[in-house]
Amino acid sequence: MINNYPFIACEILTNIPHNYPQLLKDSWGDSLYDPIKCVKSAMEKNISALAVRFNIENCEDTDKEIEKSKEQLKEILKITTLPLFIIGTFRRDVDIKLLPELAKVTDRKCVIGAVEEENFKEIAPIILQNGHKVIARTPIDINLTKQLNILLTEIGFDANKIIIDPNTGALGYGLDYAYSIIERIKQAALQGDTMLDMPVIAFVGEEAWKTKEAKSSNVPDEWGNITTRAIAWESMTATSMLVSGADIVVMRHPEAIKHVQDFIDKKKLK
Repeated sequence: MINNYPFIACEILTNIPHNYPQLLKDSWGDSLYDPIKCVKSAMEKNISALAVRFNIENCEDTDKEIEKSKEQLKEILKITTLPLFIIGTFRRDVDIKLLPELAKVTDRKCVIGAVEEENFKEIAPIILQNGHKVIARTPIDINLTKQLNILLTEIGFDANKIIIDPNTGALGYGLDYAYSIIERIKQAALQGDTMLDMPVIAFVGEEAWKTKEAKSSNVPDEWGNITTRAIAWESMTATSMLVSGADIVVMRHPEAIKHVQDFIDKKKLK
């Protein structure tokens, strides 16, 4: 019997938003503002996989930002051999231009996404032509998930080259919906549904660090220390997704990653 254990990908942003939580800034230091340095820092922290998100913010000159993103990706590919998830902006109009260009310059097999039903026709063929796997993102709905997977196989993707992103909610902010959908996806796969028998990825870091529990000090005293609370919020969101059946969780805080990796390692010993 082969055991396929879940794993963590550390998310690195190429552009840090102005409202990025201070705790995340402190955890990465000055390297946070340089994706190349941040990748090196992640490697020093023994991170096992990377999710580099090219979150272009200046949409007034998208072409220039795409060229910059391509050069950044080339440099990242030179300095690491870690498994690499190449993530776009999650804005459909930008990703239609961005993701095909990133797929073309990537000189080894990676995972690229996300594509949605509204933009997959423009993006997915280029990902396929360049030999990469694709992340298929849908709202929290099992029928839409299956439908997009079918559409991707119809343009030539093997089922084993598709990763499902059913969308994720953070602890206290829709996690229960995401949990139930992932459970249903996994149950359907076990019952023989080949169009749902793909790995599931959950972008828990982004969702967890949006919450006031993770970033606000203006809360009741009984909520406790903000550092402990925020790291726990991301950790609990991630472990919940893993228990529901997610195969890959994308996280942001190094300490939270350690906690969740410990959770995975304990499962391996059983």
